Amino acid sequence: MFEVHQGLIGLARHGYALLFLWTAAEQLGAPVPAMPILIAAGVLSATGQLNLACALLVGMIACLIGDTAWYVIGKKRGPAVLRFLCKISLEPQTCVRRSSEFISRYGSWSLIFAKFVPGVSTFAVPLAANSDVSLLSFAGADFLGSLLYVGAYLAAGRLLGNSVNGISVVAASIRSASLILAFAAAVSILGWRFYQRRRAEHDLKAVARISPQEVRDLITAGANPYIIDLRHPLDMLADPRMIPGAIRLTPDELSKQNAEIPRDREIILYCTCPNEASSAILALKLRTMGISRIRPLLGGLDEWKRLGYPLEDATEKIGWHSAPVLA
Repeated sequence: MFEVHQGLIGLARHGYALLFLWTAAEQLGAPVPAMPILIAAGVLSATGQLNLACALLVGMIACLIGDTAWYVIGKKRGPAVLRFLCKISLEPQTCVRRSSEFISRYGSWSLIFAKFVPGVSTFAVPLAANSDVSLLSFAGADFLGSLLYVGAYLAAGRLLGNSVNGISVVAASIRSASLILAFAAAVSILGWRFYQRRRAEHDLKAVARISPQEVRDLITAGANPYIIDLRHPLDMLADPRMIPGAIRLTPDELSKQNAEIPRDREIILYCTCPNEASSAILALKLRTMGISRIRPLLGGLDEWKRLGYPLEDATEKIGWHSAPVLA
């Protein structure tokens, strides 16, 4: 018990370094929520172990370093970065689509609030970079977003610390307990997200896929499969090409138009998500609506392109003029 107590005191002494490393790790893509450590830092500022202004500065620097790194990488590597982040994310089923819709709706200003939105914060910066958000717009929005994100949780912790600091018995223990509570909260959040991912993966594995070779054979044989491209317009900025004959629909549009989907031929869904997540989720949903001949494309559009199968320019088909314009 004495060793644990001394360890916590040591963490408190190195609170700024811990705050920086923990926050930077989250911003760099590690599935480590920074919210608990920011609140703990706010609590420690109330007990006099950390300076609130210094904690704010350290947290903001960590955010800005991580976000700037992803902006540069997103500019250079484009969609490959998003695919990598989806693979390591605990929410790969909705990561890019939710981020795309968020940025498409609010433009570069979405970066101010993106860190508060689960499943968006990790992907917002590289997606914005890949969507041609200017460096100046990114810098201004990200600075405000980092200030709001770090400041909000530090303030919450400070209020919590102030409320108990006047109680001597509680104040004496909270100095040691705040950091261990931060660790416990982070572990709980990670555990819940991991459980959700495992459950989602189990459901998605049950959905039968169709290989690109089988789809090509259907097209060649004149079977006229009903092929649907589920990508968001922002996802198509880097490569506005589609499988020949495909129709571009968002998942919401497809769900609303399910009565118009033919029942007498194969329905093929494809996206660019890891494990065909968006396609598989939608296939499960549409099967509950009575559409049985529906399958996601194994490997998605990336596998189709890797095999060198034909593609067609989709600029006019997707209504390129209506694609979101980001500042």
